[in-house]
Amino acid sequence: MDLLQEETLKFWDRLMVGAKVTIDGTKHDYPIHPSSYIEGNTLKKFVYLESESGHVTHAYIHDQHGRRIREKTMDIRKGEDGLMVTFFFQLEIKEGITSG
Repeated sequence: MDLLQEETLKFWDRLMVGAKVTIDGTKHDYPIHPSSYIEGNTLKKFVYLESESGHVTHAYIHDQHGRRIREKTMDIRKGEDGLMVTFFFQLEIKEGITSG
């Protein structure tokens, strides 16, 4: 991985500070799980739902101002067991030449 890819992924990693997950129609705040990591050109973020149970329908990762960075819709019945919601961000940098 080159310096541009590495530093861009680190920037995105630091930008994402929390998540909101909708369970049974109510939004809940969650931290980003500490097992999140960068592998190659992919940033992998995890949000762990531990104690709540119910119908999980929506989740998004946000920055410190609450701005949505990535979101997903789901239809999961969560029981007593934990649930890990995953967000993968793959970075591809392309070079090109423009004339004009």
